[in-house]
Amino acid sequence: MSMQALNQLVARSIVEPNIVKNFASGHIDDVLGELDFSPELRRQLGSLDAGSFAEFSMLAYRTVKAAEMPERRIELPSPLEGLLDDEDQMDNEQVA
Repeated sequence: MSMQALNQLVARSIVEPNIVKNFASGHIDDVLGELDFSPELRRQLGSLDAGSFAEFSMLAYRTVKAAEMPERRIELPSPLEGLLDDEDQMDNEQVA
């Protein structure tokens, strides 16, 4: 969800000049509060030291990416496991 909020921030910065102005004046926290960032991530983003909004966006991307939990992958059993009887499975395990 945080990556989506970051995408919204960057997209809004293109059409709303006040976002870049808020960044330049040191008030990016006001803008971050409007988006769906966790309080901890909002503090981290607010403390980033960047010389331009483009640099801030790059650092924010790295911060959000590092903070996101990896997507959980579903691990399905092999379809062969249901076709083999227990004796065949034991033979395959011993060979491998």
